[in-house]
Amino acid sequence: MEEWRLVNLGALSPHSIHAVYEAIALAVSSKAAPNTIELCYPSEPYVCIGVHQCAEFELDLQACEQLNLKVVRRQVGGGTTYLDPGQQFYHIVVHRDHGLAKQPIEKFYEVFLRAVAKFYRSYGLPADYKPINDVVISGRKASGNGAALLHDAMVLVGNVILDFDPEPMAKVLKVPSEKFRDKVVKDMKEWVTSLKRELGYVPDRGEVIEKLITCFEEVLGIKLVQGSLTDLERQKLVELEKLFQSKDWLYSINLEHKELMESFKARKVKIREGHYIIQADYKALKMIRVLAEVVDGTLSNVMITGDFFAQPVESVKELEEYLKGCRLVQEDIEKRVNEFFKSSKAAFAGVKLEDLVAALLKVKERLEVL
Repeated sequence: MEEWRLVNLGALSPHSIHAVYEAIALAVSSKAAPNTIELCYPSEPYVCIGVHQCAEFELDLQACEQLNLKVVRRQVGGGTTYLDPGQQFYHIVVHRDHGLAKQPIEKFYEVFLRAVAKFYRSYGLPADYKPINDVVISGRKASGNGAALLHDAMVLVGNVILDFDPEPMAKVLKVPSEKFRDKVVKDMKEWVTSLKRELGYVPDRGEVIEKLITCFEEVLGIKLVQGSLTDLERQKLVELEKLFQSKDWLYSINLEHKELMESFKARKVKIREGHYIIQADYKALKMIRVLAEVVDGTLSNVMITGDFFAQPVESVKELEEYLKGCRLVQEDIEKRVNEFFKSSKAAFAGVKLEDLVAALLKVKERLEVL
C-alpha cells in the first residue's frame, strides 16, 4: 500500500496556515518530502480571500481593522471567507506526476472530497460532493475547498466546519447597504451548516482528526504515516510567512493595475469623450469581476478577478494582456478568448469560456447606458 506522510500541526497563525502548505509543496515538488496530508486549525479568527480576488472589491477593510481581523490572500482560488478556531483544516499536497494529480481539476476535487463526504457520513449525516469544490449536507455547505498547482505539486486546501457564526463574515463583506448585509446573514444561515448544527454538539477535535485520517486512507487507498516538517520546510515556512504578511502580496493585483485602480477609486467613470473606466460583475458558477479601461470602443486595459480557479495562477494575467486591443464587440471578444485558450495551457474551473465572454460583454452593456 502506498504510504503518505501525515503532519498534524495543531493551531497555527493565519499567515502560517497558508505558508505551510506552500512550504510542503516546495519539498514535495523536489521530492525532498513524500505526498503529504497536513492538518491544522486557526489560532485566531481571520478573513481570507482567493488568489484571483481584489481585497478592496470584496471586503470592508476598515471593518476588518476595527474588528482586529487579519486579511490573508491565499495562493489558491475560490472566494472570500471568514475562518476561526471553529474549523479543522486539511491540506493535501501531491506531486504533479502522481495519477491523482494528473486528472482535470474537477475530477481532482471529486476524488478527494469523496473522503470528506465519507467523514460526514460517519456521523450519520447525508453528505455529498457538490461540484466543483463543496461538500454539502441536505443542500447546505459543510466544507469549502480550493486547489492549485504550486510549483510541481497539486495542493487542495479545505475545512471541516465544527461551528459557524455568519455575523462576523457579514460585518466585513463589502455590501451596498446594511439591509443587504442583513440578507447576507440570513442567506449564510440557510446555506452554510456545521457539525454543531447537524449533531447538536461539537465533536472533540481529536475524534474529528482520527475520522478524517481514516476516511482519507480508505477512499484514497493509502497509508498515512505520522511525520513532521523537515528543516527545509521549516525554513521555507518562515520565508513565506514574511511574504504573505506583506502588502505587496495582499495588494499585488492592485499594484499590477495601479492606474486602473486609481481611476476607479477616484470614480472616474468617464475620463473624456470615448475614454471610460467600467466595472461589471457576471455570475456564472463562480463570480467574475471585470474592471476595464475602454478607449474608443477598444479594451485598453482590463483586470479580471473573482472566486474562480485558474491553472496556472499566472494565466489570468496572461489573459488580461491578450485582451488588450480587443474591440468591445461580441465576435472580437469571442475570437480573442478562444484564441487564448487554444494557444495556452490555461485551465479555468468554475467559469467557462462563454462566461468570460459574457462578463466582458457586461462591460459593453454598462458602457452603452452611460
